[in-house]
Amino acid sequence: MTAPHQKRTAFLLLWSFWVSVLVCSPSFTFAKILVISDIDDTLKISHVISTVDSILSAFDDKSYFTGMPEVLQSLAKNNPDIEFHYVSLAPRFFMEQQHLNFLTKNNFPISELHMNPGTLQDPDLKQKVIRKLLEDKKPELVIYLGDNGQFDSLVYKQMTLEFPETASHTYIREVYSKFGSSKFPTQEGQTGFVTSVELALDLNEKGLLPAADYPAIEKLVFDQLKLESSRQLGGLRIFPAWQDCRDFIWRWDFRDPSEDLIAIEIAIEKKCAVSGKASLD
Repeated sequence: MTAPHQKRTAFLLLWSFWVSVLVCSPSFTFAKILVISDIDDTLKISHVISTVDSILSAFDDKSYFTGMPEVLQSLAKNNPDIEFHYVSLAPRFFMEQQHLNFLTKNNFPISELHMNPGTLQDPDLKQKVIRKLLEDKKPELVIYLGDNGQFDSLVYKQMTLEFPETASHTYIREVYSKFGSSKFPTQEGQTGFVTSVELALDLNEKGLLPAADYPAIEKLVFDQLKLESSRQLGGLRIFPAWQDCRDFIWRWDFRDPSEDLIAIEIAIEKKCAVSGKASLD
């Protein structure tokens, strides 16, 4: 084999190696859409601001907000180039298996679970994880899901300011109120929601959740409302007994809403004493 031919062969082998690294390495797997979600009080009913309730909920893998798995499943089904990343401040050694059990048993689509690798809480953990995800994945769109019990609204606001070139939608579950125990209310430009119905409605308006998938989510919530009791302690819920959603404003207008949707909105108004109302005529 001649020297030039040997060099060419070596170059091709080296090129093939680096191509395989770029293609196979998770750090270089680009996703068109990233869903970045908190778990406790966003998907799972935890009551994080209560020490007793949050401890009791740690090993509970059955209590979640009705319709949330179905919303994320719809996103996964209808957006093939999408990834789901769950970010938790909880220590990995203590809660990793519990969080994985919760996500998998309740059929939440999952790409990766990100947790605190140490024992001391790192208040900047979510920013670090999200920053690396956006830098590595280079998504066209990010869907942020969180709640107003901890830092989610502030973290997501910071990320949108750091990455203004990346389109994003931020949804904050309003389980607490600034008139009560919430120190981290929904920020300007973010969308507050109380049930999975409002989340599905908004995602549908933005072309991310098909209209054909919405009625099933609405029915799940409506059916659960008929079963729900303020004395219920665990399992599927629409409104946990401790929920304080006085900050919530209904933002969706419909000329011909279904009877179920009208009932859901009335239930939200009753629970939250909302300051905004939909135009239902």
